[in-house]
Amino acid sequence: MKEYRPSASLIRFGVYEVDLATEELRKNGLKIKLSGQPFQVLAMLMERPGAVVTREELRKKLWPDGTFVDFDHSLNTAINKIREALGDSAENPRFVETLARRGYRFIAPVEGYRPRVQGAEAVAEPRTTQRASDLHPRRRRILWAAMAVVSLLAIVATFLLYPKLKPAPHAPQRALTRLTFDAGLQFGATWASDGRFIAYSSDRGGKFDIWVQPVSGGDAVQVTKGPGHNWQPDWSPDGKLIAFRSERGEGGLYLVPAFGGPERKICSFGYYPRWSPDSSQILFKTHFAMVDLPTLFYVVGLDGNPPREVLREFLKQNKLYPRSATWHPDGKRISVWVRGPAPGPVLWTIPVDGGAAVKSEPAPGVLEQLREVTLSGATGARVDASFSWAPSGEVIYLERTFAGAKNLWRMAVERTLRANMVERLTTGPGPDTDFALSRDGKRLAFTSRTQQTRIWLFPFNATTGQITGKEKALTSPGMEAWRQTLSRDGSKLAFFVRRAGNDELWEKSLVDGREGPLAADEHRRWSPQWSPDGTRIAYTRDNLEADRSQLVVWSSDTRNEDQVTTQSTTPFVPYDWSADGKSLLVSRYRTSETNPASIWLLPLAAAPYAETKARKIVDHPAYDLYQSHVSPDGKWIVFEGVKNSPTFQESTLYVVSESGGPWTRITDGKYWDDKPRWSPDGKTIYLVSFRSGFFNVWGIRFDPVRGVSVGEPFQVTQFDSPALMIPESISAVEMSLTKDRLVLTMREASGSIWMLDNVDR
Repeated sequence: MKEYRPSASLIRFGVYEVDLATEELRKNGLKIKLSGQPFQVLAMLMERPGAVVTREELRKKLWPDGTFVDFDHSLNTAINKIREALGDSAENPRFVETLARRGYRFIAPVEGYRPRVQGAEAVAEPRTTQRASDLHPRRRRILWAAMAVVSLLAIVATFLLYPKLKPAPHAPQRALTRLTFDAGLQFGATWASDGRFIAYSSDRGGKFDIWVQPVSGGDAVQVTKGPGHNWQPDWSPDGKLIAFRSERGEGGLYLVPAFGGPERKICSFGYYPRWSPDSSQILFKTHFAMVDLPTLFYVVGLDGNPPREVLREFLKQNKLYPRSATWHPDGKRISVWVRGPAPGPVLWTIPVDGGAAVKSEPAPGVLEQLREVTLSGATGARVDASFSWAPSGEVIYLERTFAGAKNLWRMAVERTLRANMVERLTTGPGPDTDFALSRDGKRLAFTSRTQQTRIWLFPFNATTGQITGKEKALTSPGMEAWRQTLSRDGSKLAFFVRRAGNDELWEKSLVDGREGPLAADEHRRWSPQWSPDGTRIAYTRDNLEADRSQLVVWSSDTRNEDQVTTQSTTPFVPYDWSADGKSLLVSRYRTSETNPASIWLLPLAAAPYAETKARKIVDHPAYDLYQSHVSPDGKWIVFEGVKNSPTFQESTLYVVSESGGPWTRITDGKYWDDKPRWSPDGKTIYLVSFRSGFFNVWGIRFDPVRGVSVGEPFQVTQFDSPALMIPESISAVEMSLTKDRLVLTMREASGSIWMLDNVDR
């Protein structure tokens, strides 16, 4: 075989790196086995990214004339080995695309490649360009005069602007070092005060516990020994204690000596503890994940007194929707990341004991930088929340998601706390998250995750509530899939896809495997629901530019969308159809603080103004109501009632008559219970519940005559590892079932902790 080398020696794409000089393929710095013909094929494809490399070109370059080989078999084998090495697929390629009977194309963005220049024609001027010597003498004199004027103006401008221009600083050299090497997931890194150790959570022992290990290398030591999952550690600045969240019992916040010892409970609720700079108090929040409820914040001391809520009045008065909070370096204020318009984060820094608050947001120039990297309106930044102050109070580190990649960023602020510079610290596809800054402000430890969110099918007996066979993924690793709905005959799937920051709605046949987008444009389509006969899909369509939404129905016969409602800032979101397919059961989202989400029935005959004929089924001034579904006999509606309790986010399931009336409680409200679904016989309600630190499917028996639950809830699934779990982003998770199939949004996650140094420069 001929040796064929492109012109660049090092090419990067995503987390992968190809070294053409040594013929090595690496992922996150680790070598992946790929050599011989497969490597040579990959090299040739990467020399021409985005272009079709024909099979004939590959044959001529890689197999000498006259050499007898089974070319088709050899080339197909090489392509398959490339895909195996990259975790790619022919059906939904992320890297190597097959063009039937033509060849292949490398479709991912690459860095480091240089196109070859082949002779003078490669740099020839366009035919319409004329040289000055070819022009008429008079026109030539005019051209030279114009060029002289332009040159003079450029020189003058340079001298005038010179005092204002500063030479661009050299980019600091930052070393990236891997700190953990275990299988599974290590996350939540936190630093010892002297910077010699990190603590983190790992599932290496079969469940999550807190481990401590030297940064310079060496064995990790398990610190927590109590029952349940123990995670979300934070090392006290004085180096003595580690605070963490535990799921033992009904959960709460605990303390443990930094290198192991007795564990003691300091609070019966809360998540993500954060020490104050003087190690005397711990700030924490009440919500385990971002749902459509503003999280609440508390501070607890070490003196045994109960925690006290902070920031509530300020956030309420200013109508701010907080994501997360952390201490300011002065220890007297708390900074809160609040929901705001993309692309820039909006932070408020608020004195704990009262006083003037300061708003931090990027300056116009920084905002423009952020807009340039978003590439499109679908940034994905609404899922970001983590941030941290540098000890100096002059820099904020944060996570930010743009075009589908979550990375770590550094934002410098003035004394007024206004951001005047932003810099991207990590550039891989991510997600890079769960980061911590060392106490001296020089190093970041963070988790680089590998994760896939796909739709999975589980063989299932809906009568007994048992999984009956081996699960399988229905969507490919190359797409992030959410919010699925299964047709009632189990033959078709509709689901929400996020690819490279773009939001699309797809349809897949479970009979022949064919799939593709229903529509792909500037709108976002979500919460799809199949009609009873499987010929139509109802969903919410968002106009992101206008910040408006409307309900539409797509037909598999016409392949067109029909409007059901007019556009509104308070969307109708479909959850079910009436048995006759003539109406939609929907939630109308919150219209004000005193008007939470309520449940309505929309007649399709009144489209495109169906909201004018809608009938309200149930509402409540204290509850947002979602996930309504009609029982198979049409007599009952099960739904989810959500409200902010003082110490946790409450989600409870209820049943009401299809005509409305009093509610009957189905779950006790102690846990987050969501996604209620009827079994086909109407005698069981299945749900997704957060009862042990992981979401699982549970079932509750139901008496359809009396309209009440029967007996205690029973567990259906046993997801207790990130290797395969229901994601914590529960708002975008869905569950569908038939008599013999259970379909769930699932995530496979792994990740290790890395260290980036010199982040202060």
